[in-house]
Amino acid sequence: MLIIQILIVGIVACAIIDLWQRLFQKLTAIPPSNWAMVGRWSLGVMTNGQLIARDLESQAERQNELAVGWLVHYGVAIGYAAVYAWLMQANILQAAFGDGLIFGVLSVAVPWFFFLPCLGKGMMARLTPNPPLVCALALMVHSLFGVSIGLGSVSYTHLRAHETDSY
Repeated sequence: MLIIQILIVGIVACAIIDLWQRLFQKLTAIPPSNWAMVGRWSLGVMTNGQLIARDLESQAERQNELAVGWLVHYGVAIGYAAVYAWLMQANILQAAFGDGLIFGVLSVAVPWFFFLPCLGKGMMARLTPNPPLVCALALMVHSLFGVSIGLGSVSYTHLRAHETDSY
């Protein structure tokens, strides 16, 4: 049952940030994340073993890169939800707004220090035209994502409470 809840929380939290990015685009004209580039990078890792991409945008488009990018995006979200569930079971985090926000803020280290460099953007987006904006957008999205996971994880605590009641 916990696996189904992790899947649901991860998918819903991911959908929330995807919807937020589209709304944010309407308000600011800042485009949402380009999951085709994540797919292109992922396919490059799988076929060539190349973890760090150079000039990813100028590389030839790969077949199914957008679909792969979306799958990776949602897969990572489910992975984050699983980590949050594990931290809850270890009594490190609770299903709550504040704990979710802390988790989201801390999780931004992954794009800043792993995904952006892998995508050829450098640590903390230093190779982009506007690193502070890229980092701020990642922090905003990860904060919302963490809060979504924290609030969505309330179902974990209810399930655990009902499991102990039934014994």
